[in-house]
Amino acid sequence: MIEFKYKLILKLLGTLTGGGFLAFFVKLLYQRFSSSISNRENFSSVFIPLTISTALVISVVKSSLALSLGLVGALSIVRFRAAIKDPEELVYLFFCIAIGLTLGAERWREAFAGVFVFTLFVIFTHYLGVFGKNRHHNLLLTITGKKAAFFDKDKTKINDIMEEVVGRYQIQRFECDDGHVQFRATITPDNEKDLSIIMDTLQKKLPNCQISYVNLHNLL
Repeated sequence: MIEFKYKLILKLLGTLTGGGFLAFFVKLLYQRFSSSISNRENFSSVFIPLTISTALVISVVKSSLALSLGLVGALSIVRFRAAIKDPEELVYLFFCIAIGLTLGAERWREAFAGVFVFTLFVIFTHYLGVFGKNRHHNLLLTITGKKAAFFDKDKTKINDIMEEVVGRYQIQRFECDDGHVQFRATITPDNEKDLSIIMDTLQKKLPNCQISYVNLHNLL
């Protein structure tokens, strides 16, 4: 009897450990190939605990109808308030849950096969440009500073800088109050690298201004 319980514990530990390693691989995959422009590290940090907890729950309730019904009742009173507006983030979360479900049901081959196929298609679509390269991010760029930083003799300094550094943009707000200017415009960089270059160049050309951006897709 003791030996039987010992084997069950070892099997459960193996399942949870395997789920952790697969989730860690999915985390690296997301950070490398995701087209999300911000918070990749922070968002992907939930992949491992999500996968492990799902595998643990399925391992416990798979052989007990009473526990399964109890799980349904428990989930019915839980409210999830996290707003996930990016479909790609939702896909990765769902895939981590799928890994946990598969491992919890002791379907190791199916789990590894699923991760392998998922990885192939993520890499394929990334380099083919189906999602990543052709996807634009709508960002609200805000620049604040003194009036002298925005205008020259022709009154076109900020426009010239934006056209040179950003390219296409759309002004949302341009307010001048007692020598203090707030400039807001929407921009659409292709990827995180382009955004970093834009922010760095703007900071060099407007050294006395405060520059920030907000991803409009993540606003509630």
